[in-house]
Amino acid sequence: MEIILNPFEFYTIPLDDWISTWIKFVVDNFRPVFQAIRQPVSWLLEGMGQLLVSIPPSIAIIIIGLIAWQLAGRGVAIYSILATIAIGLVGAWEPAMLSLSLVLTAVVFSVLVGLPLGIACAKSERVERFINPVLDIMQTMPTFVYLVPVVMLFGIGEVPGAIATIIYATPPLIRLTNLGLRQVPSEAVEAGKAFGSTPLQLLWEVELPLAMPAILTGLNQTILFALGMSVIAAMIAVPGLGLMVLQGVGRNDVGLGTVGGLGIVLIAVMLDRIIQAVGKASGKVSWKQRGPIGWIGSWFSPKKGAAIATLAIFFGMGAIAYQQMPPPPTGAYFISEDATPEKALPVKGRKVRPAIGVTEDSMFLSEILSLGLEKLGYQVAKPKQLEPITAYLTVSNGDADFFPTAWEKQESELFEKSGGDEKLEKVGILVSNGLQGYQIDLKTAREYNISNIEQLTNPEIAKIFDTDGDGKANLIGCNAGWTCQEAIEHHVDLYGLGDTVEIQQGSYSTLMADGIKRYGQGQPILYYTWVPHWLASVLEVGKDVVWLEVPEDAETTDLEGINLGFPKDTIRVLASRKFAEANPTAQSFFELVKVPIEDINTEQKLVMRGEGKMEDIRRHALNWVEENRDLFDGWLREAISN
Repeated sequence: MEIILNPFEFYTIPLDDWISTWIKFVVDNFRPVFQAIRQPVSWLLEGMGQLLVSIPPSIAIIIIGLIAWQLAGRGVAIYSILATIAIGLVGAWEPAMLSLSLVLTAVVFSVLVGLPLGIACAKSERVERFINPVLDIMQTMPTFVYLVPVVMLFGIGEVPGAIATIIYATPPLIRLTNLGLRQVPSEAVEAGKAFGSTPLQLLWEVELPLAMPAILTGLNQTILFALGMSVIAAMIAVPGLGLMVLQGVGRNDVGLGTVGGLGIVLIAVMLDRIIQAVGKASGKVSWKQRGPIGWIGSWFSPKKGAAIATLAIFFGMGAIAYQQMPPPPTGAYFISEDATPEKALPVKGRKVRPAIGVTEDSMFLSEILSLGLEKLGYQVAKPKQLEPITAYLTVSNGDADFFPTAWEKQESELFEKSGGDEKLEKVGILVSNGLQGYQIDLKTAREYNISNIEQLTNPEIAKIFDTDGDGKANLIGCNAGWTCQEAIEHHVDLYGLGDTVEIQQGSYSTLMADGIKRYGQGQPILYYTWVPHWLASVLEVGKDVVWLEVPEDAETTDLEGINLGFPKDTIRVLASRKFAEANPTAQSFFELVKVPIEDINTEQKLVMRGEGKMEDIRRHALNWVEENRDLFDGWLREAISN
């Protein structure tokens, strides 16, 4: 009877295993094909990104205003100028230009793919029946699902992000192109045929012009979808405004996240208004007779116009060249030359590509390692910011060379799933006493004499931490899908907390933002945490919160007599095995570096005080190296001699 009532308890189709096996097969056998596919996207994206970033902001604002005036009129031009000025004033100019280059690249390829497919759907019922289910999947599949196969097939960075954006943003253009062509009046089509138009002439001169409002609506939706995807794409190291939002969420920095979000909104409104205006434009006035072109043409002769255009191009190129000049020296500390004599640099000029997490401890440790690698002769690329799961895949696939914050025990399963010893190597011990566990606010701990998580089996105790009115304690857990999720669920089952405790999962920093707010209001809080993490600089142990002990568990160790439920862990450098074997000097350096957790906590406090930009964190790393100069130089000398 039980089998009949609940057959899924006894058998399920292992679809997830099948998909994982298939993706792995494709990656192992056809990844070079996908790397070749990315080249056209790479050429356009990198060219457009370099162009937009290299143009001085003042000139770029004028150009954007003129383009908006030409396409959409004075009102939209004024808004575009004000919007871009606002983006620059809040310190988001370069990220905004990078996001704009991503959107424009995605739109170009979406049009190249979407417009022909939309036409094909309108012309063939068979093609439409085939394409529609594919579009349904593309539009309803959660956007996060795109990221893992995209990373495995194309790698990380701007180009894979653009490819994921193209996949996500193309369906609206296909659907609305199809719809617009099908809604063209049959009388117009018949008239075109009567005048002897060929099918191509009929499409180009009759159907597409009449369907243009619907097509432009589809293009508008594609642009907005592409901008919406920019935050998701930031999870695979795509720079821009989306990365600012992701960093803000990861650090609980509302200001940083708001600035990134505001930039996306301003650009979205600007592009939306331009496309809408183009769609509503009347055909009575030629584009040559309106906007700045029409204004200039009304009182300038062709010769004067050519001279002005030549001067504008000349000064523009000069401004771009000035913009690209290297900045003057900042006076930052450089390690003594005695530590690494020039003749002892066997790796001089060799490139190394770091991957880092979105938390400040990962950035800080990466900068310390990068300073040493630079002194050893390496050229260190700009680090790619990734979630841990994506970072493991990236290093395993060879798209990055190392990741500085790999937890030895907590992420052991992730290590094996990403290729294990065959592709990866954990090197050195950067931090030797990483901790995990559960904390509650000190006030509640003292008032109710709570010291052990097992006390939450008591409904009356659990109710103290109830935030949604269901009588259960709300335990803030970690990000869904992280390795700590399984450990927390294991503890809930092991200690019999299933009836009295409810785990809250989602974005950890967002959940903790609510927890910090409730703590500030004097309400009880219960949460999982780990050290090092920025939260420890906001809620200090012994002052604001206390650790909860857990019942005896053979898999855990003690912290000053308190059993936390998790083993003490070590944070190591995760390196590509291929990179480690080819670079023994770097591997030796990784083995030697150690950073006290107290110094990481100090760094986190600086970040929480507003010094959280990448340039701030690099300055902190330089200061740390200067304060530990003899030790650091000793690591460099030993790495060279090994």
